[in-house]
Amino acid sequence: MKNSTMQNNLGELQTFSIASDDAKAKKRIDVGYYQPFFEHIVKKVAGSKFELQKLEDITLLISNGRTPSKDMYDEDNDQDGSVPIIKAGTASGRFVNLEKLEYAKADFSSGKKAQKSDIFILSAAHQASYVGKNVSILEVEPKQDTYFVGELICVRANPEKVLPEYLFGFLSSEVGYFLLNREKRGQTSHIYPEDIKSILLPVPSLKDQKNIVSILMNAYGQKRKKETEILKILSSIDDFVLGELGIDMPRGGAERVFQIWSDEIEGRIDALFYKPYLRSLLEQIKNKKHFALGQAIADMSGGATPKVTGDYYSDEGGVPFLRVQNITEMGIKLDDVKFIKPEIHETMLKRSQLKKDDLVFTITGRIGSVAVVPDNFEGNINQHSVRFHLQNEVDKTKVLPEFVASFFNTKIGRELSFRSTTGGTRPALDYKALKNLIVPLPSVAKQEKIIAGVNTIYEKARRLRQEAESIVAGAEKQIEQMIMA
Repeated sequence: MKNSTMQNNLGELQTFSIASDDAKAKKRIDVGYYQPFFEHIVKKVAGSKFELQKLEDITLLISNGRTPSKDMYDEDNDQDGSVPIIKAGTASGRFVNLEKLEYAKADFSSGKKAQKSDIFILSAAHQASYVGKNVSILEVEPKQDTYFVGELICVRANPEKVLPEYLFGFLSSEVGYFLLNREKRGQTSHIYPEDIKSILLPVPSLKDQKNIVSILMNAYGQKRKKETEILKILSSIDDFVLGELGIDMPRGGAERVFQIWSDEIEGRIDALFYKPYLRSLLEQIKNKKHFALGQAIADMSGGATPKVTGDYYSDEGGVPFLRVQNITEMGIKLDDVKFIKPEIHETMLKRSQLKKDDLVFTITGRIGSVAVVPDNFEGNINQHSVRFHLQNEVDKTKVLPEFVASFFNTKIGRELSFRSTTGGTRPALDYKALKNLIVPLPSVAKQEKIIAGVNTIYEKARRLRQEAESIVAGAEKQIEQMIMA
């Protein structure tokens, strides 16, 4: 018998005993596995009116994929001669997004091909709490041989015993997450295929499964409609901002064929720099009161990324270390954020510490996304972003950071940012080009009106997103009650 004291999933201290016979039978000696919280979940599942079956008994495959070495990845993400692969980012939502495939120049003949209705579980992540939480399903058959990598576990249902959508629904539920979460091992918090094979779960009749799947998929259908509405709302920002600035957005398709006279060349010979509609927009901005971004920058520094192999990072509880995906038009997003240790934040990365009202500007990857640092936020950035603080005013006009962010986060603002990039296959916006970006400078009252209008649109989008999540959460709760009753 062993007594243990640790925090449960609610962060509360708890003391419990583990019988040596239990440890031997389950072949686990890690204390967390025997938390009373997990035991409660297991008993809850066992109380279902439906037959319990091991996951391995109702599946055809439970396996990690093969992960290519870094030098095998195609830096250009070029499809020609490369193999499409499903990584964590491809399977980060509830449904695998085949438009976000990456490509590797590697021999995957010994790897596992993805199939329609495969379920993917994130088995390793930078942040331990995401392990087991991201569960997704591949709704369609890939158009070509597509493989999944080692950070994912593929679970392939045996359709004669269980509907893939039912299995997906259960594993992606709160109960499913805790059952998966219990199986994590070691300080790196990995989930291994062999461990999840013995998970017991309720398996209703195929008829009952169909009823459950119908409820779940109907909820996801409603969520998608809401998401379509969200996209329409967000797309209205461009017309609103440009309309308030008195800038006419060219209508119709962008010209694919155009000519540039030699005396119009501005030190660049790449054709995309001279897109007529971008030049037209830039000319409209320059015909109004405006400023070069460098005129308004009082303080500026780039980020840096410490080596993964060093003792720089913290699983949780450190200082948020923002990557490109954390910088969005709706502000700083802390989903899937990495953490650095406070001492690294205060020493090695001191110059890139974020301060209130700093603008964080992405300069590689998704170039031109800008977020304003809120009050009481402590954070840092990697090398794919820069932070800068604005002077109070330019040409006797106050410059509000939220207005600058609102302008650059429009489609036009991002395209004007991207227009100034260099680097060919790995475009980047260097500091000189960033400082030369032109920004309209309306009155403070107009800036405030634009900020308020953009915030109203974002708030509508957030509300719809909450409604969408609520629909799915309600369906999942209904299904859980049906299964666990």
